[in-house]
Amino acid sequence: MLGNYSKHKSSSKKKYPAFIEELCRQFSLEDVRKSTNNFDEERIIGGTEFSIVYKGYLNHNGETDYPIALKGMRNIVFDEWKFKKEIELNCQLRHPNLTSFIGFCDHKDERILVYEYMLNGSVYDHLRLRDNESLSWKKRFEICIGAAKGLHYLHTGAKRAIFHCDIKPQNILLDKSMVPKLSHLGFSIQEKVSKSKPKPVKAEILIFGAFGYTAPECVRTNAFTEKCDVYSFGSFLERFPADEIIDPILMRSIAPRCLEVFVDIMQRCLKYDPNERPTMGEVEVELEHALALHEEADCCR
Repeated sequence: MLGNYSKHKSSSKKKYPAFIEELCRQFSLEDVRKSTNNFDEERIIGGTEFSIVYKGYLNHNGETDYPIALKGMRNIVFDEWKFKKEIELNCQLRHPNLTSFIGFCDHKDERILVYEYMLNGSVYDHLRLRDNESLSWKKRFEICIGAAKGLHYLHTGAKRAIFHCDIKPQNILLDKSMVPKLSHLGFSIQEKVSKSKPKPVKAEILIFGAFGYTAPECVRTNAFTEKCDVYSFGSFLERFPADEIIDPILMRSIAPRCLEVFVDIMQRCLKYDPNERPTMGEVEVELEHALALHEEADCCR
């Protein structure tokens, strides 16, 4: 069970701000045990060095056997810090391109986050597994646009900008309708309040982003701005269609002008100088432009 991953002892009674209790459910350990058939190993659907994820079922929104994903923290260095951060952010944020947060369980060594289950896994799953149904160009654009909207919301939708700090295909999930949802906000940080020009925010702990997705300035300083997320998103765009671009059959299914717009915004996101990178709002607009060009070309065929 989840408790096997940590021997660090903590109080069974932890205080959370009142707004957290109002905006999400706090589950008992018995609740989550029951929902996962006592943490049955066959219910494990993923995990990292920091967490293990189970599929479970509970009564929610009037539905019985409502599918959920339960993420248990299992690293004694990061678990409490990431756990509280993820709860606080998820309770404040509401957007169709962010994972839907249901609640949490905090009982002694057990720290478990409860989310709506994403039926179609992650974008990484679809890029990695050859037996998955190939994604059409239109669907790829829609996924990229949805993810861009979620990230744009993090940067502009709260009183202080939120930097995700860990954008990669594994953290972009797909629901039953293939709508993309940004997940894993545990490493996210908020911009500090300042009357002067915003400055990079130093992370509270050393953050190791995924290799190939972390902006060069973050590697040097461990300090973040919204342009660091933009770089990571550009790396995501670079990898997302890569397998298909070299496929001559699929290449013929996309208009050259559409691909040109896509590649241009991707390359701008990956500029070495952060000041030369676009905002996520600009990225969203350009991707929608590319999709419109693709649909227009389809209609003319």
